[in-house]
Amino acid sequence: MEASSASAREVRLDGAAPDHGDAPCPRPETRDRPRWSALITGWLALFVIGTDLFVVSPLLPIWRSRFDVSLRTAGLTVTVFALAYVVAAPAWGRRAVKVSPPAVLVLALSGFAVCNVLTAVAPTFWTLLAARVGTGLFVSGATATVFTLVASSAPQGRRASWLGIATSGLLSALWAGAPLGGLVARHTSWRAVFVVLAAFAVLILVAARGIWPDTQAARAVAAPVRRGAVWRARAVAPTACWAAAVYGLYTYLSAGLGDRPGWSTAWVNTSLIVYGLCAVAATFLGGRIADRHGAARTTWAALLLLAVADVAFTASLSGAAVTTCLAVALLAFAAYTAFPAKQAQLVSDHPSDSAQLMAWNQSAMYLGITLGSLAGGRIADGHFRALPLACAAVAVFGVAAQVFTVRRRTPAGHAADGELISIWSCAVRCSRSSRSRR
Repeated sequence: MEASSASAREVRLDGAAPDHGDAPCPRPETRDRPRWSALITGWLALFVIGTDLFVVSPLLPIWRSRFDVSLRTAGLTVTVFALAYVVAAPAWGRRAVKVSPPAVLVLALSGFAVCNVLTAVAPTFWTLLAARVGTGLFVSGATATVFTLVASSAPQGRRASWLGIATSGLLSALWAGAPLGGLVARHTSWRAVFVVLAAFAVLILVAARGIWPDTQAARAVAAPVRRGAVWRARAVAPTACWAAAVYGLYTYLSAGLGDRPGWSTAWVNTSLIVYGLCAVAATFLGGRIADRHGAARTTWAALLLLAVADVAFTASLSGAAVTTCLAVALLAFAAYTAFPAKQAQLVSDHPSDSAQLMAWNQSAMYLGITLGSLAGGRIADGHFRALPLACAAVAVFGVAAQVFTVRRRTPAGHAADGELISIWSCAVRCSRSSRSRR
């Protein structure tokens, strides 16, 4: 009854019919072309946001020298950003309910631009630190709202695919945005990087206002839903497990591989490149699999595959470097197949509460990253082989949390029954259908 009543209240931001599930639908017609501007704008927004996050890494040595602080102190800019993100994201979700997602996006991007300007003109390190706190606060609102609006603009039956494409904007910032920012910093000034990011944020804000106007229909999306913090925490718990399992290992992947006998810097860099490329590809393919076979099923299938990939990676450390690179590719594929599928499941199952759940989901992700990196550092220090096994255990716990969440959304819990039997056939059916289309 709850799901049906929630679906009845859903109103699409673009005026199209609501999407109530993951069932396939015909290819979008000409009338759906304006939706692509929403996807492109969302991708660009996440790329700019991701660049702001990842460009800090190559700038840390510059800040250490410029402000005469230790590298550990300079790293506080990352810590305070993440903490501000975790704390503020649920509040942005509540704001979206009271106002509307388009209005929240305008406010968040405006604050993001202002805080980037403050970062660029910071005279002291502590001023810089305060500006990064503000950036984290506004980024938490912008990221979750972009995902919400992209999901609402997606054609029927392609929600997970669009969320996967949008997610690739964040990941593309890792291998494209951050290096470009580093080049700008080296050839001009590190301050210019944040001025450019602020300028792009303003341009995206103007485009977003035209694509997602703050209309009464947009406000109707966020119909009030009486759900407590415990319920929402349980709904996004799989994301926290996913983030801890993925980034608990990835944070120390380069250092761990560099310590292996016979591993050169070239092999380490090759492994990281393979990881990044497979992660981007997985966001596209994961969304298509979720649209075809169901977002809930794809989420915990990918988490289960992630656990298997962690074990395979541990075994590959005793073999050749090529074998380890293949295991790294499997790790990335499994990890980034799960994230867009989980987002799509939250929006599809709870459309009237999607704004808050997407905010909570982002908060859970950063909480998992923080806890995973802290615990992973303790394990990796002298016991790197044990780290992927610990991450595999966290991924299995995420599978259990996801199955429990799916069972809770139906009276008798039949939604998850039989999924373990059919999970391994999903990839096979997808592969066969792809070959038949060729």
